[in-house]
Amino acid sequence: MSIPKISSIPLVVEKKLTELVKPPKHIPTHTLSLSTLDNAPYNEVIYKLCYVFKGRNVVDDDNPPEYLVREALSVLLGYYYPLSGTMKRQETDRKIQLSCGSDGGGVAFTVATANVELSSLKYLENNESDTALKFLPELRVDKDGYPPFALQVTNFECGGFILGIAMSHSICDGYGEGHIMCALTELARGEKKPTATPVWERERLVGRPKEHDKSPFIPGGDTAASPYLPTDGWVTEKINVRAESIRRLKEATIKECDFSNETLTTFEVIGAYLWKSRVKALSLDGDGLTSLGIAVGIRNAVNPPLPDGYYGNAYIDVYVPLTVKEVEEHTISDIVKLIKQAKRKAHDKDYLQEELANIERIISMNLTIEGRFCLTDWRNIGIFGSMDFGWGEPVNIVPVVPAEIARIVSMFMPASSLEPSMVGGVQVMITLPRAAMVKFKEEMNALN
Repeated sequence: MSIPKISSIPLVVEKKLTELVKPPKHIPTHTLSLSTLDNAPYNEVIYKLCYVFKGRNVVDDDNPPEYLVREALSVLLGYYYPLSGTMKRQETDRKIQLSCGSDGGGVAFTVATANVELSSLKYLENNESDTALKFLPELRVDKDGYPPFALQVTNFECGGFILGIAMSHSICDGYGEGHIMCALTELARGEKKPTATPVWERERLVGRPKEHDKSPFIPGGDTAASPYLPTDGWVTEKINVRAESIRRLKEATIKECDFSNETLTTFEVIGAYLWKSRVKALSLDGDGLTSLGIAVGIRNAVNPPLPDGYYGNAYIDVYVPLTVKEVEEHTISDIVKLIKQAKRKAHDKDYLQEELANIERIISMNLTIEGRFCLTDWRNIGIFGSMDFGWGEPVNIVPVVPAEIARIVSMFMPASSLEPSMVGGVQVMITLPRAAMVKFKEEMNALN
């Protein structure tokens, strides 16, 4: 692998132009309602992603990336016009309303330049969030209303660029974001329309509490204490887990327990190993309670299943609660069995309806759910088709999430193409106290 050239030049990013890109046709003024899962308070956050593209050997390029992306964005909004609306949570029922079609609607599109080559930043591999934020559009939740989507293209001296997006989690989950970005790049390379036709149908996932329903169930917080918490010294790392390591761990897990009638997934075995490693790294007290949350897709748990083009939130969180001592004593196969049980519960149609009704009650009563450690799988971002619109596939995809979310959510990411040895592997992104991260990396590196 070639060693990237490191520059001593201080990074300067100049934002040259921001314009409001509108749908290609007039959208009549109207208001859209969101699903119960979209309205859940924990989903009203802004997630940001950097897609990193290397330069190409083209002289006098007539179609720079910002031109292709800007033109594609306009066409995209003809299909995904809600992205050009304005979101606002109502005081009366605590629901988010999405206003579309007003003259002020549109998606902010920013063009910027950086004074260095991408290689000097190692293509954002393990860069601090403060650096990545320079390549991302500004977007935040505002009680007076805010747009759900914004884009930025930052060009580098080497001809490479970063496509940065900011999106409200209230309008789509990772699956939906993957569809939107693949549609954008399809249009940028000249396709007439996206492969997947977007579908709204948010009413399909609306909970209906019964009048005699008891008070909402609010999961309790973890009680296990750590000598490293509270702290201001947080650090985020991306840990590489190679395909060979995953294979060995699966084989060892199968030797512990017969999973011959079930598929043993990478998410399950690495998730179990990661939880045990995190508990050990934080030195949690043995009698305290700790939980592993799992974001489980429920697209097929409704009847009929949600269509492929549905891009709203279609997942629920389920939890495996154990004492710290139990986590330490359980084998990987023990925890995998508990993860599978939790996932089966999420796929039960009756349980899903109960959960939707419970979330509706939480929303209407304006209650707060205490955050607990959760795993989410972002490996599906970009798998719905090629994202190559002239510069090859992105060599890196870098998420930037709000600090308070990063501390309790660990993400499984696609392996970076910058590391040939990582083909078939997975990247795990996690935030821990600096002192605990050293031990956590030792535990994870033992896999390799």
